[in-house]
Amino acid sequence: MFKKWVRLLHKFYAINWPNSLIFFTKKGGIFAMYLPIFYLCVLSVFVSAIGGFFTYKVFHKYFKVGALTYILGGLLSLLLSYLMALLMFGGTLFYSVTIALLAIVLYVLFLLISNDNPKLNLKWVGIVVLALIIIGSFYLITISSKKGTDQTYLLPMDFEGCVVINYEVEGFPPLKIESNVIEYLVPESGIINTSSPAEFGWAYEEHSGPSRLKAFYVDENGKKVKELSQEEFRSSANGAVQEEGKQERRYHYQIFGSKEVDSQGCPAAEISQ
Repeated sequence: MFKKWVRLLHKFYAINWPNSLIFFTKKGGIFAMYLPIFYLCVLSVFVSAIGGFFTYKVFHKYFKVGALTYILGGLLSLLLSYLMALLMFGGTLFYSVTIALLAIVLYVLFLLISNDNPKLNLKWVGIVVLALIIIGSFYLITISSKKGTDQTYLLPMDFEGCVVINYEVEGFPPLKIESNVIEYLVPESGIINTSSPAEFGWAYEEHSGPSRLKAFYVDENGKKVKELSQEEFRSSANGAVQEEGKQERRYHYQIFGSKEVDSQGCPAAEISQ
């Protein structure tokens, strides 16, 4: 179910923001962003904090359990922050901790502005907003400091369907990085085997870092003829399969083409090699 939501998010960003950056995570998640992931982080923080504050208000009004209401609201904020980090960022530790801390800060702010002292409210609103701006700016600088490797698919003319990249396959050439770009020369079958690991070119241990995804149709001489629009980038996912008596095979697939092509999925990912 989680992978389905991840794919939907990927498609949403690819269609609505053509210059979106793509991230891959070790847990199999793929997520995109428009400008570094600050906006997704802010959304996650607000959802988590508002959920916790709403819980506090409900328990405070109907159950009258005193100080326990503050604790329950805070715990729900933390739970929601974990779920949002799992959905948006694949559960990566750095983002999970960042969202949880900011959500608790914002939850406390909501508690402060819910009292009856407007001067105190205004003072704390200013302090917390300033703190969030500083933390957010630092976060942007940190996450953007190390860019991932961009990826370009070179597709046969009029190719539509699924491209599968099988990693750590013995006897096949490794991937190469030139000018911070990995180029995949896609055969008619759509299946690429490489001895490189799935994390090849990643900027960090847990995720790939921000990277741009492009695709071109090329002629028989490998010359680029036409760049694909972002609307032609469809579902993608990381995965692994293991046949009895064989080593686990990790793969990544990317579907190109129409909605009808996308609806067929990528059965080749489970059987290709």
